[in-house]
Amino acid sequence: MNGRNKSYLSVCRTVVLSAVLAATLLTALPALAIDALTVGVFPRRDPAVTMKLFKPLRAYLEENLGIPVRLETAKDFTAFEAQVAQRRYDLVHFNQYQYLIANKASAYDVLAQNEEFGETRISGAIYVHKDVGITDLEQLKGKTIIFGGGEQAMMSYIVPTYLLRQAGLNKGDYTEQFAKSPPNAVLATFMRQAHAGGAGEVVRRLPLVTGKIDVMQLNLIAVSEPLPHLPWAVKRELPDALKDQMRTLLLELKDTDAGKEILKSAKMTGFNPAQDSDYDAHRAIIEAVEGGVD
Repeated sequence: MNGRNKSYLSVCRTVVLSAVLAATLLTALPALAIDALTVGVFPRRDPAVTMKLFKPLRAYLEENLGIPVRLETAKDFTAFEAQVAQRRYDLVHFNQYQYLIANKASAYDVLAQNEEFGETRISGAIYVHKDVGITDLEQLKGKTIIFGGGEQAMMSYIVPTYLLRQAGLNKGDYTEQFAKSPPNAVLATFMRQAHAGGAGEVVRRLPLVTGKIDVMQLNLIAVSEPLPHLPWAVKRELPDALKDQMRTLLLELKDTDAGKEILKSAKMTGFNPAQDSDYDAHRAIIEAVEGGVD
């Protein structure tokens, strides 16, 4: 075999080996895109209201990601959490407790967090109607307290319960009732369907509440320390490039007039960066109330 043929065969081998190596590397790398994205929003509000509020955000993500984006919620907290456990959603808006459960059990990682009324933190509170004559937590012994959203509601059940425990009231010292959502707990308290109500402090400022009742007739007899706001999280296995793109799209919304309109529809003033350690304070409260995140 002459030198020219040897050189030719050497080049061919190099090309073939390079192609094989490239194919191997491509097989080992995760896909850079997905065919569609499902966004889940927890039923903090009525499901129909939730779908309406977040419809512009869905359209924004779909346009800028270049893939179909589905928006979903659930009829109540229990149904929503069942969907999360089945990992139905790719991008999820949680309450803090739901996030901590999903982070541990279902491999979801925080991507960003809400900013509402220009605030990056949120407090749990206990409400009473001015007319009931209750001014401190100790007076709730033997009374009925209505909480918003169920036992998994971080700011409307777990944090208010923590406040009660700090005041020396234990389970059984008062009667628990539950409203479908935090706003409904505040409305029920206003209508004196319970002696007190547990909900986030911010709930009394939501148009859904202020448009129906005179919130000045409600007193807050306990308010927690401000805690990091409601998180958005993604499936851990999604491509990093897609996670980065979604994070950037969310964080940039408050920088443009069009973005501010999308935020306004969702009753928000922005998205802010977040990391898992931001929610360690919530872990400590859950530990005190329930013995930890199951």
